[in-house]
Amino acid sequence: MKNMTVIPPKPQKGNSAAKKEVKRLRVAAYCRVSTDNEEQASSYEAQIQHYEEFIKTNPEWEFVGVYADEGISATSTKNREQFNAMIEDCKAGKIDMIFTKSISRFARNTLDCLKYIRLLKEINIPVFFEKESINTMDAKGEVLITIMASLAQQESESLSKNTKMGIQYRFQQGKVMVNTRNFLGYDKDEDGHLIINPAEAEIVKRIFREYLEGASCMKIARGLERDGIRTARDNPRWHDSTVRKILENEKYMGDALLQKTYTIDFLNKKRGKNNGTLPQYYIEDDHEAIIPKDIFMRVQEEMARRSSERDLNGRRQGFSANHAFSHMVTCECCGEHFRRLHWNNRGKKTIVWRCKTRLEDKTRCPARTVSEDELQQGFIDAVNEMLGNSDEYLKKLKSNLKTAISLANPQSVEALADRMRQLQQELIDRTESGTNYDDLAEEILHLRELQEQTVMDDTARAAHRERIQELLHFINSQPRTITEFDEALVKKLLESVKVCKDFLEFRFKSGVTISVEK
Repeated sequence: MKNMTVIPPKPQKGNSAAKKEVKRLRVAAYCRVSTDNEEQASSYEAQIQHYEEFIKTNPEWEFVGVYADEGISATSTKNREQFNAMIEDCKAGKIDMIFTKSISRFARNTLDCLKYIRLLKEINIPVFFEKESINTMDAKGEVLITIMASLAQQESESLSKNTKMGIQYRFQQGKVMVNTRNFLGYDKDEDGHLIINPAEAEIVKRIFREYLEGASCMKIARGLERDGIRTARDNPRWHDSTVRKILENEKYMGDALLQKTYTIDFLNKKRGKNNGTLPQYYIEDDHEAIIPKDIFMRVQEEMARRSSERDLNGRRQGFSANHAFSHMVTCECCGEHFRRLHWNNRGKKTIVWRCKTRLEDKTRCPARTVSEDELQQGFIDAVNEMLGNSDEYLKKLKSNLKTAISLANPQSVEALADRMRQLQQELIDRTESGTNYDDLAEEILHLRELQEQTVMDDTARAAHRERIQELLHFINSQPRTITEFDEALVKKLLESVKVCKDFLEFRFKSGVTISVEK
């Protein structure tokens, strides 16, 4: 027979079950309104008051707090600070249950909704949706939630489409929508029209002027920072990309291209550049210009010229405007640009210019090295050559000017605009009747490109005439010789310098070329 010892229970002091205190549930609420208008604001306050009273009146619940986001869209939880704080408090064990008005207040994105519900279920925290009477811990809860959240997402997508249609309708009416808080140079009047902000307009004019004087976007940005000028967003830091966007923005010449970007995904609000996915609308002379159209087009021409610069291997070359001859000096032998170097020859430091090809491999190019002093003196000699033989060069310049004036574009901008208007009306007629309009769309796009090129060509010819007149004025107004090197004069008059074996060839923007033995 096996021995067995009975271990009696320990004596209990009183009835613990009766005295055991029932733990109260720690309950929180979440509420949200998605806009900032007065009606929604009152709803927001009412929700907070409702949940605070509702939770506090239940003796079995402990009120944790109301987490509330105001004026935030629910299509993503990324920017909902209070929502994210509530989830973190749940993970930290501070909350046992959550109340919210409805699924659409909790999330309109099905994936987000299910993600957070499942996360909370894993740590035994139910969410109760009042409107739908759903408790996420019920067996049927997740099935119902999936259906309801999907409907909420469809509602959000429908709202997004309606918003897009409203915006596109305003575009079709030619109504320009610009957030002037982020747009340097303009404010809005009481009717929503763009009006010039005089102080900011001077900054815009400075940017365009300095770019045409040869400065790079980075150099312009550093200059603005140095002078304590702030961006449209009131930021002291300027980026070269910010300067470039200003230089490319057609609104500064009084026009407006509408629907440059569009919303790719309504859930994450991702936007992309409109490269023909949706129609665009170009409004000419919509508002008062800060920059004259001819100046704006000259900047576009110069931007295209700088971006098209390639070395002999087809690699894009960076643009620098730190020195008078930057990006001007080229090699007669290989056509490559010269680079500016600080040279140390037997302890004597000098600044020289040397062919890029020769720098990389001296066996590929025999070009000579030129000192900066030679270039500066060569420019002085070339200018003095013109001043000393002014009658001859004035005759050449007047002939060049006459030729430039006679070169007219066979297709005027006005004629192209008339044809565009005809096609636009036909496009509207076909759209309303449901007829195919692909052929018209292609012709409109072609004419638009042709119109832009015609404007650019006309601007280039006008700029060439202006440069000829500048040199004419300079020769007529200057003394017979100059003795000092003037960097500003180089940037104003000179186009390029070619380094040859026995001489330097200076080509001026007016078309005049002068060779100087060096």
